[in-house]
Amino acid sequence: MSELTLFVFRIAFLVLMWVFVFFVVYAVRSDLFGQRAKRLTTATRLTAPDASAFLTQAHGLVAPPAATSSQALALVITAGPKKGERLPLGTEAVTIGRASDSTLVIRDDYTSTRHAVLELRRGAWQITDLDSTNGTLVDGTRISDPVAVVPGTPITVGQTVFDIREDS
Repeated sequence: MSELTLFVFRIAFLVLMWVFVFFVVYAVRSDLFGQRAKRLTTATRLTAPDASAFLTQAHGLVAPPAATSSQALALVITAGPKKGERLPLGTEAVTIGRASDSTLVIRDDYTSTRHAVLELRRGAWQITDLDSTNGTLVDGTRISDPVAVVPGTPITVGQTVFDIREDS
């Protein structure tokens, strides 16, 4: 082999090594700090068609009753490290994930930093997976779009299972 060929192989090898190093650094950074969650603007939320009827039919769920002010609901953890905890639900969105600023902080290896959000939309609670690595399961089915949640339906995030119940 000529010296020029050997030199080209060395340079190619160095380039491949640096590409590998950058991929490793990117993977470690995204695991430590998470990825930015996509946020919908208010205009997008207001103009987007209500797909809750379609989503509830697609996932075999019954459309939830409209929330009333006399009906106090709570998020109840039924399995996992925080089993038995109750989180009263108001009208504010509940963020779920490993991040310390999440409303429901779940610290396990299967939960993303910003995993999911549970929010009240048009009188019904809906859960949205925020492109998490391991996904969000509603009644055992992995979701990719916002899904209306009927009280009593199990929701799985990582190793934690919870549902919405009437607060007593």
